Amino acid sequence: MSSNGRGQKTGGKDENPYRQLNYKVEVDEVDVGGFQRVSGLAARMETVEYREGGTNGHVHKLPGQFTHSNLVLERGLTNRTVLWDWIQDVRAPSKANTDIRRNVRVKLQSGYKEKQMWGWEFQNAYPVQWDGPDLTSDGGGNVVAVQSIEFAHDGFTKISGTP
Repeated sequence: MSSNGRGQKTGGKDENPYRQLNYKVEVDEVDVGGFQRVSGLAARMETVEYREGGTNGHVHKLPGQFTHSNLVLERGLTNRTVLWDWIQDVRAPSKANTDIRRNVRVKLQSGYKEKQMWGWEFQNAYPVQWDGPDLTSDGGGNVVAVQSIEFAHDGFTKISGTP
């Protein structure tokens, strides 16, 4: 038996189900799984047109507010119920748990070493759509596949160390 570097025996094979997934995802600093595809890394500044009286040669375009695309994570695996529990909180918030917003970190794994990871943090995110995978009985073990999950958020920043 060999070790995977974290003191866990691997029985001669790598048992990390996220090894082939390039994006590690955390919700409020808790690892929730790995995903193959991330989209929605977009921000756009709206412009406000102002027509000045007596100026017929052009219309002023003033900077407005930034809007952000929804974050979409696709083709993922997880062995935790964090995402599902969060979706249930959003669907039916209880009086004790009315705050449905969380910070989501998406880290690109480069070399699968923590100090080489970089990515983005999405502030005040919450799930707005979840699509489950097609179900098959291929004996995949105790990991759950997620076809896609989409989050609305208030904006994103790069994680310290991101190029």
